[in-house]
Amino acid sequence: MAEVVVEKKGLIEQVAHYWHIILKWKWTAGLFLAAVVIIAALYSFSLTPIYTARGTIWIEEAPNILPFEEIQRLDGTINQQSHSQLLNSRALAIEVIDQLKLYENPNFISKKKNQKPIDTSNPIFRDQFAKSFVSKITVSPIRGTRLVAVNFSNRDPKTASEVLNAIFDKYIEMLVRRKYTASEQAAQFLTTQIVALRDEIQAAEDRLAQLGTEKDILPLTTAETPLVNRITEVNQALTTATLDRINRLAYYNQLKSAPLGEVPEAISNPNVQRLRDQYASLSREYAKRLATLRPEYPDMQRLKSEIDATSEALRLEMENVTKIAYADYQTALNKEQSLKRHLDEMKTEVYKANSSSILYNSLRIELENKKSLLEALSKRQSETDVASRLKDLQAINVWVVDKADYPTSPAFPNKRKNLLIALLAGLAGGIGLAFGIEYLNATVKTSKDVTVSSGLPTLGTIPAFEPEIKAKGPIAEFGMLINLIKGRDSLDKAKPRPAAKAAVQTRAEDDAAISSDNNNRKIDLIVEREPASIQAEYYRSLRTTLLVSSPPGKIKSILFTSPLARDGKTSTVTNLGIALAQGGKRVAIVDSDLRKPKVHRIFDLKDGWGLSQFLSSFIEASEIVRPTRFQGLSVITAGPIPANPIDLLTSENMDSLVGDLKKNFDYVLFDSPPILAVSDAIAMGPLVDAVILVARGGRTPLSAMRQARQKLETHRIKCLGVVLNSVNLIEQDGHYAKQYYHYAKSE
Repeated sequence: MAEVVVEKKGLIEQVAHYWHIILKWKWTAGLFLAAVVIIAALYSFSLTPIYTARGTIWIEEAPNILPFEEIQRLDGTINQQSHSQLLNSRALAIEVIDQLKLYENPNFISKKKNQKPIDTSNPIFRDQFAKSFVSKITVSPIRGTRLVAVNFSNRDPKTASEVLNAIFDKYIEMLVRRKYTASEQAAQFLTTQIVALRDEIQAAEDRLAQLGTEKDILPLTTAETPLVNRITEVNQALTTATLDRINRLAYYNQLKSAPLGEVPEAISNPNVQRLRDQYASLSREYAKRLATLRPEYPDMQRLKSEIDATSEALRLEMENVTKIAYADYQTALNKEQSLKRHLDEMKTEVYKANSSSILYNSLRIELENKKSLLEALSKRQSETDVASRLKDLQAINVWVVDKADYPTSPAFPNKRKNLLIALLAGLAGGIGLAFGIEYLNATVKTSKDVTVSSGLPTLGTIPAFEPEIKAKGPIAEFGMLINLIKGRDSLDKAKPRPAAKAAVQTRAEDDAAISSDNNNRKIDLIVEREPASIQAEYYRSLRTTLLVSSPPGKIKSILFTSPLARDGKTSTVTNLGIALAQGGKRVAIVDSDLRKPKVHRIFDLKDGWGLSQFLSSFIEASEIVRPTRFQGLSVITAGPIPANPIDLLTSENMDSLVGDLKKNFDYVLFDSPPILAVSDAIAMGPLVDAVILVARGGRTPLSAMRQARQKLETHRIKCLGVVLNSVNLIEQDGHYAKQYYHYAKSE
């Protein structure tokens, strides 16, 4: 149970930590969100609206309305994929374009001023126009039904509706035309065969009548009957072979004249069916990807190669089917010719026998067989005529369920959807940006960061002002973001300056630099100004840590420095000095920052003798020690800024001054320049008992802390630890510290 409570508490703290990061960078995240939404809105409202007309058609198996087997075999069915491919075909597109004269429609052709007339007969232009037209057609079979949804997009809603209805009309017309072309060809072929057969029958009847008139035909003898029976059998076989040859020739002609993939017989061939389905599937996938990818992309080229390979395989398979049909026709033709030769031989035998009865009966049998053949062909002709006349009817297996609607609102751009996506993307991106900046903001924020970066203990943390935490506006966050992008924060201000330039720097410039640091102004002398504040309490806590961290009298002189400028070392020295004095200690604060001194301004001391004058002349130490309004606290100001600060700080006078102060005071606190900017702190390190580093939360880089630690270790200077200024209590101690902050504030 305890483990569950601990895990729950840890989860809550983790969530609170993440929430704090979001609040910390809320302006940056908000600006990112606003930018994304504004860009999406400008993009959506700047695009030309596109309207999409929608319609639905029903596709089912083609009905078998003809009774005879051959036409049923030729009239196969077309699956839904084939219909979808046909609706996206360029052939259908060109017919619609020509019918509606879309070459002249301004919604399809944008004519510029003084532009030459478009040559609509140019095949390249027609092909490109057809491709552009097809790209606006979307065909989507509805899963689990025989319905197919068809859409057409255009910038004019009326044009989109009219074009889609024209596509439906031309599509059905194309299906009807394709479906009954085979019946028309068969009817024409059968008509030619019937005319020739009728002529043959007429000639046979004339000859039979003439033979009956000239000869007195006697009944067949017993010897003549078998010969006549054989002639009858051969005649019947010849009739069957002739009908088979005519059917196979008609079928072969249809296969030979039909375009690739449009042969009904292909439906009954499993290889052709598989290849055609594969070709349709690859073509749809290619058209779908073409909307987002360019043709030269490797995936598109691979897909195009597969389509070409499938098309070639389909063409070869169709050639095989046609060759088989031709071979079947040749076999039937050879059989017919063989039977004709056999019949002629039997007729010759009859003539040699000079039997009028046999000749008469053989001619009669041949005439009857030809009449039977004529009857069969006439029946076929009537059936094919019926099928060909059905072309005036609509394709009863395909009809329009819903004609094209009139779109009242644009389908593209979907402004509401775009803005919603932009809102979600901006929100996610803003939060991600906040976490990314926090990750890139490699600065000291908590005592844990101090330990990780420098390996030094944290002697104390000074909370930041709550108004300062809450009042971080977009400008402040933007400035921090720019610094992160440039890879620096305060490092540019830590660069050492030439001594000559430092010598001519005026006191007015120093005062301006001090007044620009608002946080330091608030924290200066806060132990005396606001003794009940949480900052004053934490300074007193730092005093306690300092008193108990070492035996009494062992560490009396302490030098305070920081990795970079404006880390709050001066405010730390002054407030700690006041806290020690309030605790009954005799304290001396020495402003050993001879480059940018500030102590005199904080304590509002007038010009007088200072450290630089003592080090460069022969005045007594007692002459530069100045009392303050705080009992037990004295101050040594910096004095005039010298041209050679480091030479003065390493002189014998400085060494003797440190010794004298340690005899007369319990604690001597030295305010020194940043350790990474100049070498003053390193030079004074051996003169004092210990050094304390001061860092500023959320400002001092971790790398600066490591470099400062390395410098101290290199010169074997003892460092007690780190004082962390301007700490966010929520980051440091979590929700409970914030509660205590409000409690302390109310007190």
